[in-house]
Amino acid sequence: MKKQIVLLFLLLSNCIYSQSYLGSITKQVNFRAGASSSDQIISSLKAQTQIFIISLETENDYYNIIDINTDKEGYVHKSFVKIGKLISKSNESVFTPNGQTSNYNSEVKIFNNTRKTLTLKLNTELFYFSPYETKNINLTPGEYDFRASAPGVIPYLGTENLNSNQGYSWQFYIVSRRS
Repeated sequence: MKKQIVLLFLLLSNCIYSQSYLGSITKQVNFRAGASSSDQIISSLKAQTQIFIISLETENDYYNIIDINTDKEGYVHKSFVKIGKLISKSNESVFTPNGQTSNYNSEVKIFNNTRKTLTLKLNTELFYFSPYETKNINLTPGEYDFRASAPGVIPYLGTENLNSNQGYSWQFYIVSRRS
């Protein structure tokens, strides 16, 4: 019985830590390149700055965050963060299959259909797209967690499964919603 409870706890804590949240800064704080007070300061974030908390898992009591206003990723000490709304991963597929290719790898054509610079994170690799830029990316077939973000935009999260010898396309655009 104890082993089952421990396993359940580990599974639940993994689910909690892998989830992302919106949040805000409670008091002016240094936004750092790493999870230490000795790491380089990226900028100073003012109280009420809206942030995207990548995970509730901390490193040296620092959260890995994105400053939504600038789309910069870095760290702030958890004592200066108010956790808000859970941001769930999308269940929708965003990469549209567009035919077979002669290349074993997956070929993904991505179009940034905005006036903003797009940051796309596929697993651990980052890609940057200028406004209205199209890029073709070759990826090893498999499952990819993705995060698409841009300055002033709440990041969009999901998972894609890419097949070998398959071409895909995706158009990044911004949806405005009123609360």
